[in-house]
Amino acid sequence: MVGWVRGMGGVFAAGWLLAGCEKPPPSAAGGGAGLEEARAVAGEGMGAMAGSRALALGVGQALRAAVAPDGDVLLVADYERPVSLGGKPLPFERGVSGPHLLVARVSPEGTPRWTQGWIPTGEGAVRAQVGAIAVAPDGGLMLAGTSAGFQVDQAWLAEGPFLARLSPEGHLQWARNFPGEGPFTVAALAVEPSSGEVVMAGDFGGRRDFGGGAHAVPVDRFGAFVARFTSAGVPRWSRRLGGPRGDVSVRAVAVGGQGEVVVAGGYSGAVNFGGATFATLLPRSPYVLKLSAAGDHHWSHDVPGAEGTAQAVALGPDRVFVAGTYTGRFFFQNGTFQSDWQDGFLVAYAEEGQSRWARSFAASATALATDGAGQVLVTGEHDGGSDWGPGGGAGLYVSKLLPEDGASVWSRGFTGTGAPRASTLGVDATGHAVVAGSLVQAQGTGHLPSREGFVLRLRP
Repeated sequence: MVGWVRGMGGVFAAGWLLAGCEKPPPSAAGGGAGLEEARAVAGEGMGAMAGSRALALGVGQALRAAVAPDGDVLLVADYERPVSLGGKPLPFERGVSGPHLLVARVSPEGTPRWTQGWIPTGEGAVRAQVGAIAVAPDGGLMLAGTSAGFQVDQAWLAEGPFLARLSPEGHLQWARNFPGEGPFTVAALAVEPSSGEVVMAGDFGGRRDFGGGAHAVPVDRFGAFVARFTSAGVPRWSRRLGGPRGDVSVRAVAVGGQGEVVVAGGYSGAVNFGGATFATLLPRSPYVLKLSAAGDHHWSHDVPGAEGTAQAVALGPDRVFVAGTYTGRFFFQNGTFQSDWQDGFLVAYAEEGQSRWARSFAASATALATDGAGQVLVTGEHDGGSDWGPGGGAGLYVSKLLPEDGASVWSRGFTGTGAPRASTLGVDATGHAVVAGSLVQAQGTGHLPSREGFVLRLRP
């Protein structure tokens, strides 16, 4: 079990400040990301806060972030009111009903390298949403989701589902659109380190063409997709996950050094990914699927007995890590793991799919990453129960575990001005971990909650 206790005199983040510009933005010395650091139990002195950045998001989607090998952080978020990175405000059109998009690159110290504000200029029928971002080997930015029609430099990013690449300097280099009909959501992107090829995964209904012919989902079902493209955006292959007797969703994807692809999510009913058929009577059960570089089934597992969904996946030397949230109980190797309500799980497999170890803890598990030593980091939200220290309030945690057996290396906790929601986690070449997400705060009956984004950087 990993945990910590709250200490007095917490450290308030005061470094990388972005703020809304309805009034003059506060200075970096006058406030932080709304996160207070709690004292660590495991690994005292490790995992401490190295910097943070706050971002006013309005009521839109969560902040997305990706970490470049040099430690730069690439950010994508929507904004529905004027926003500044401390200098000139980003473009904002009050007459546009849909959200604008912020795309930025900042140094490890929080200095903006470049920033862009994209204003919707389409017909207004499509609402912009970026579901996932990733960093290419040369530092370029990959992003995918739904475009509301954007003019980027001299290029046009058409309305509808898209995958696009920006140069390290922020110029749009290419974009692909995916014709079809029915709901479409991008959940995850991953880039192969050696070739720069990109894998996109998400959910869809109806029909959708990813470049090699249309895939269709039965009318009464909902399916998932996995699609691979070259570094220039040329389609390699695509697969539909799901079938006539079950529904499948994807929440995470990772690509290994040999091009192998691992996806994870949840399923209901009966599904077959190419190996054994999995069946559940629960509303949703977690699964993990490994594909070859060519998209062929290598191995697949579910998490027997668990009601929930896998939310994150990460790869290490001879390890595949899968994390998510579950209720009830699940079985792994010879162990049984019990949830009091909404607990987190972390399971580890060998590269060839053999079960290695599992952990269950009184918190959610929403993002994973591995460092250069193969250690696994996990982040999520806890409710302030006894596992996280006596008298503690709800908040965010980040823990680092050993890959051999899941033993804790260090664990850190943070409380905020709102309920923290971690969306992405990355590790740079120096071992610094970067967590991105949102602080959500209720505004009373009849009002949407406020949402403030944060980027939190931790020492190795």
